[in-house]
Amino acid sequence: MLEPEDILKLNVLIATSVAIRIDTYKLTVVGLNAQFKEQIIALKPSGDSEVYIKEVKKLLVTQVLGAMGGYPSYLKRWSRMGQVESSNLTSLLKLGEVEAVVAVSNSTNLDNDLLKLTWWCATNTDNQAEIGRFLLTKPFVLNTQTGREIAQYLLEFLPFVDDIEQLIDTTSLVLQEGLIEQKDKDRLWKQGQRKTAFLVGFVERMRGNLPNEFNLKIPNYEHSDLQIINNQQSQLFLTTLGHILKKINQEYVLYRALEVLGQYMSHQDISMQNTIEKITNQISDLSLTADDEQDKLDARLLLAGVSEKLVVSTISAHNLTSSAIRKKLAHVLEPIQQALKTLTTP
Repeated sequence: MLEPEDILKLNVLIATSVAIRIDTYKLTVVGLNAQFKEQIIALKPSGDSEVYIKEVKKLLVTQVLGAMGGYPSYLKRWSRMGQVESSNLTSLLKLGEVEAVVAVSNSTNLDNDLLKLTWWCATNTDNQAEIGRFLLTKPFVLNTQTGREIAQYLLEFLPFVDDIEQLIDTTSLVLQEGLIEQKDKDRLWKQGQRKTAFLVGFVERMRGNLPNEFNLKIPNYEHSDLQIINNQQSQLFLTTLGHILKKINQEYVLYRALEVLGQYMSHQDISMQNTIEKITNQISDLSLTADDEQDKLDARLLLAGVSEKLVVSTISAHNLTSSAIRKKLAHVLEPIQQALKTLTTP
């Protein structure tokens, strides 16, 4: 049971706050009023603190939503699907429940005021980075001060991210225009030379605007299907993908690298296939000729057919990790790397 003094303070907090969060480590409940000033209640549990926090959450949800027994189960199902009605959003930010904040961050009905409150509610929670990533997927957030604050937090959080997909996603999100400074982009690019998951974020997000440090020679191919690589940024893109694939030791880096490569080099007469042989058969059926540029054209068409389909079944079947990925998939990776080399060698 909650202490009477805490019940009284919590009821006042509910009545005077536009958002509430709970710090389970410090045993405090923090309310934010309309003037964006914080009000803090230091809880005084007489028994188990974990049980006490649950009782606090029950009180909040009962008073705010009129729902007995805690956080509504339907919101747990919907919170990551963006299906929470806009009329509920402000109420959800007063529950001190992180899943409710996730629900709001996924909503399609966010505005700038709700954005500020949502990020405030996420602060110092275990889900802060996850919520930040959700928020940076919304275009309007990119032009806000809150968006820049989120990006800075995620940038500082990157060294603690172990999940490779989250690492790629976070890098890609913070690289969106206007969020971080050029010196931060330069630092990420430099780190990517060692940890290629960062580079995948770059080729996904900054195609056409990649850092130019290689002083690459720009080709001047004549065939119409080779015009796509007749510029410095395309050469940077292909060179970066070659670097990523050369050091490949993680499945999600490989999946994402192949997907972005195939999408960039797509061709109207080539479809993505699950074997290199099927791609080369498509190329043979086209019977396209390019005289002195035939090897370049064949390489360009090969890359148009690549995707994760080439590798995902083998990796899954053999549970491949680390260097085993390169060894087992040499028959796939070597033709792709050779094609990249062909297109980036004058």
